[in-house]
Parts: sequence; C-alpha cells; structure tokens
Amino acid sequence: MDEEVGTPCPKRPRLDLSRAKTQEEELDDLIESGLLDEPSEPPEEVARQTFATHFSAKGFRVEEEELPKLLTEVLEKGPSWGETRYWRCAALFVGCIARSTRSCRIAFVAHPKGLSILGLVLKEAVARLESPGSHQEASMLALACLTCLKSLPLGRASLWEHRHAIGKPFDQLHKWCSKDRSAIAAELRAPTLELCQRWKRQPKPAAQEQPHKALRGKVLQLITSGLQGRGASPSPASPAPLAPGSPAQLPQNLVAAEVESALWSRYGANKTTEYRHHARMLRANLALPGNGELRARVLAGDLKAEELVSMDSNALAPDEIQRQRREVQLQAMKEVVVEELLPVRPEEGEGSSFDPSADLNTAPLVWRSPTKEAKAAKVEKEKHVVEEGEEEGATGLPMVPPPTPFRLSVATPALEPGTSDIPEMLATPGPDEEDDDLMTVLRFLASGP
Repeated sequence: MDEEVGTPCPKRPRLDLSRAKTQEEELDDLIESGLLDEPSEPPEEVARQTFATHFSAKGFRVEEEELPKLLTEVLEKGPSWGETRYWRCAALFVGCIARSTRSCRIAFVAHPKGLSILGLVLKEAVARLESPGSHQEASMLALACLTCLKSLPLGRASLWEHRHAIGKPFDQLHKWCSKDRSAIAAELRAPTLELCQRWKRQPKPAAQEQPHKALRGKVLQLITSGLQGRGASPSPASPAPLAPGSPAQLPQNLVAAEVESALWSRYGANKTTEYRHHARMLRANLALPGNGELRARVLAGDLKAEELVSMDSNALAPDEIQRQRREVQLQAMKEVVVEELLPVRPEEGEGSSFDPSADLNTAPLVWRSPTKEAKAAKVEKEKHVVEEGEEEGATGLPMVPPPTPFRLSVATPALEPGTSDIPEMLATPGPDEEDDDLMTVLRFLASGP
C-alpha cells in the first residue's frame, strides 16, 4: 500500500559503534576533571604555614635585619589569619626572640612595638588560663612569653616603664599560678617565681620610692642627660648618630632607670651625699665629647649598670685623657725616684773599680749603682742559663700531673703502664634542658590549629 504523501518517515536509532573506555582512560579523565585533587588549604592557613616555616628553616631564631618586617607582618596581617592562628604565630615570634642573638633582643626591646606584642600575648594567655576549659593552648602561649622575658635585658626599673603592658598581666599570671592546683599551674609556677625572685632582689625604681622620690627623680634626669651627651654647659655636645650596621641600642630612658637604680642600691638612703656626688660625676664623664664610645657601650648593653656605677672618674674618662694621665704619672715617677749610690770600698777585693794607688784623703770617691749591678747580674745569669740549655739540646723536665681539683692534699695516682697522662676528651655536652623545653613549645606553636 502506498504511503501517504507528506508523512515523515520515523528515524531509526543509530548504533554507537565506539568502544568502551578502559580503566586507565577513566582515571585520566577523573584527574583532568580535578575530582581527585586534595582539597586546597584556605589562604589563611597557607599564610600561617609560610610564616611558621620561615622560623623553622632558620632554627627558630630571628635575624636582627628581619625583625621590623616580621613584627609588622604579625601585627598587621596576623589578625586576618584567624584567632587561633594569630595568637600561635605571635607567641612563636616572641619565643624565637629568646633564642636569637643579644643584639636582636636589644633591638626587640628598642622597637616601639616589640614589648607591646609581648604584653598582648601574655595578656591573652592569662585570659585563657582564667577562663574554664582546656588550658593546654594557653600554657604554651604563657611559656613562650616567660622564656622571652627571662632572656631580655630588662630589670625591675625597666619593667616599671612598661607596667601596664607587661607588669599587670604578669601579676595576674603570678596570682593564678599561686592559687590554682593543676599540673599546668605547677609547670608555669617555676619560671614565674624565678622572674619574681630576680626582680625582687633589685631596688625599687625611682618612681616607687616615696620618701626620696624627688631626689631620685633629679638624679634620673642627670643620668639621662649624660647618656644623651648633654652636660651642664650651655652648648652641650650631642652623641653622633648610629652608623649603618652598628649594634642596636636600648632606649635611653630604660638604661637611665637601670643605672639610677643600681646607683641607689650601691649607696642608698644612708649615703645621699655620695649618691649625689657620684651621679654628678657620672653625668659629667658620660657627656664628654670624646666619650661617645662609652655611651654606646652602655646603651648597647656591653657595660652593665652595676659595672658603670662602680667605676671611678679615672676609669670613666675618655681613652685620650687616660693616656695623657698615664704619661704624666710616669714622668712624675721618673722625677721623684732618685737612685742611691754607694761608694766603692778598698775591701771589696779584686775586680772592683777601686784604685789601690789612690790617696783616700785627697782622691775623689768612686760611686757604684746597686740597681744597675743587679740588672747586669740578672741578664748575665739568664744568658748563662740559655747557653747551657742550648748545649744540652734544650730538653725540659717532664711535667708532673696536677693534683685532684679542690683536694690538694690527695696524692696524684700513679699512671698504669701504657697509659697517657693526657686527659681523655670529654664528650660533647647535650643541649640544655631549658632549650629542649622551649623547642617543644615552639614546635607546638608552629603546627596548625
């Protein structure tokens, strides 16, 4: 039968003659699609890992040249990494300061924001310890701060200047450790008490000494002007600016507070006259134009406050003045010392300079110098010893082993045959336990939350 005109024919399904994909091809497709890729880290975690890796690659130490950059990064970029990441990175930075060089630690104290970040981490650690819950994270933050405080060149007088940023949270930590009976409190109690005992042995700062507050305040101003190179003259000399690459220096107000505190500890309230006199002497010598090196040593921490206040005016004078004084003293000694000459007697025998034919009543006396004769005899004796040593081959006597240390009455034991008298080399000592504990804390802080 004929088909109707205009009616479309139905399409037959086309057979898929393509072959099935193998397992390897399916795996390649999945890899290309990205379904098998590991989930990418958030940018906050990547930034934290980069920050922590920088310290671990350098042995958990901070280079002095990188200190301002790292400090700015943790303060400005750290809060955007999340709360836990930020506080771990800030505590990691503070803990690494404790393992850095002394110059880097001084630069950390001298930086306007150095002690501020230390106070912020310590305050956060105390807040977490006082709140209920797990205190493991808070103890790590606190241990990093305590280790950093122990390593910094800060005394009781210096901390008084930072009493709000560091002193207040430290007192709160001390109170919490004394009343809490947990294992974490016992772990934090030892370094806290150690710092307390060290600071309590030092005298109170000038601002805390109420009976002599005015007197000590004036002396503090004198020492500060001396460290600045300003004396009592109308046109004082100023210290030269630091050259590039010179070691870091502590703030002048902190150093002046430590020097005044050490001076008050040396003389005290019973010797106010000597206290004022020594303070004026310190200011006068520190402000001398040629004493820039002395001021730099004090501000760099090379000369401690206790050593500075124990020096007299001769030791504080510039090197050129000390050299001139030594020359004057030597010249004065040469003029004062007069050698006593002795006359030559006829009974001195053969070899003397006495002339037997001289008339003792009319001939002048012949004088001799005992000092010159003694020196000549000493030189001749040394020359004779050297000549004998050269003839014998210059062989010395065998050295006797020293006695047992601190027990001089104990006889030295005889050496066994075949043994040497050279002491055995001691093994290289292991790392300090305190450094091991700090490294444990730093590795925890460098890990992810």
